[in-house]
This record gives sequence, structure tokens and C-alpha cells, in this order.
Amino acid sequence: MSITSRLWRSAAACSLLAAGLLAGGGSTAEAATLALPVCSASGLSAKATGAGAGMSQPAVYITVTNTSGRPCTLDGYPAITRASTTQGRQSITVRKGGVMNAPQSQPKRIVLAPRGHAWFAVGAATAYDPPIVTLTRIAFATSSGGPVTTARVVLEASAPSGKPFPLGVTPFMAGIGTSQ
Repeated sequence: MSITSRLWRSAAACSLLAAGLLAGGGSTAEAATLALPVCSASGLSAKATGAGAGMSQPAVYITVTNTSGRPCTLDGYPAITRASTTQGRQSITVRKGGVMNAPQSQPKRIVLAPRGHAWFAVGAATAYDPPIVTLTRIAFATSSGGPVTTARVVLEASAPSGKPFPLGVTPFMAGIGTSQ
């Protein structure tokens, strides 16, 4: 798709969205939101913006910023594809929801304007027998699949002997993720 047609499509979608929001109408705004493309991880930057811990369950908040230059949407949960320590990639299992020390939310569609923010939390456990490792990178894809982006993190984790590290993830939420 050419740059001109992408710009035209983005401008048209923003106009429809703004018209629906200003008019207070749901159907126009909903139609405009549905017309927006799903954010691709290649159009997002990501960084850790907060952390929390309690009851042997640390969590890190990862904020994504839309760097694509056009509005897009995020739906549901990020797909955590890998976690690494300074020693390399670690074996993980990921479950949706249930991250202690992070706000709980139902998945919903989020519209990200250019330079707009959304966040999610990743939680781990440290109550298993040692060793406890420090995860330093989390890679994820959006609901569109495709490319992944990586965030630098500091997240302590442990696992049952001989098992992958269990991680939990919250759905995408609007704004910047912090522990306060």
C-alpha cells in the first residue's frame, strides 16, 4: 500500500472516529474504530515503566507507544513470545490474567493515536525453590501476530524444578503503566 493511500485511510478513519465521538454517537465511532488497523509490534516501542511485588509475586508494567504515525488498535492480551536473562533465553509458560500486584481488567479494544500509550503487566513467581533468575527482556506480539517487539525489564522469577518459568499477563490497558 502506498504512503499516500495509507495516509488517506488513516485521515479518513480519524475523521470518522472524531465525528462519532463529538456527536456522542456510538455507531459512527464504533464503525471508525473497526476500520482502524490492528497495531503491529513493529509500529510500537516498549519499555518498563513500573514494577510491584508482594507475596512472592513480582510484576513489571510495560508501556507501549504507537510509533507508526497513524492510529491503530490493540485488542486483548499481548502474546509473550520469549523471556531472556543475561544468560540467554528461558523456557516459559504464559497464562492470561491473574497477575497479582497489577490492576485487573477485562480485555477491550484500545485506540492508540500516534504517540499514544497503552500498557500491560507481566507477573512471575519467586516462591519456588532456587534458583531465582532475573528476566531482563520480554518479547511480545500484538493480537495481529507477526513481528515482535522487546522491552528491557527487571523481573525476578523462579520455577518448579525442571519446569518452565510461569508468567502471567494482563490485557492491554489505556495509558502508562505504573505501580501507583
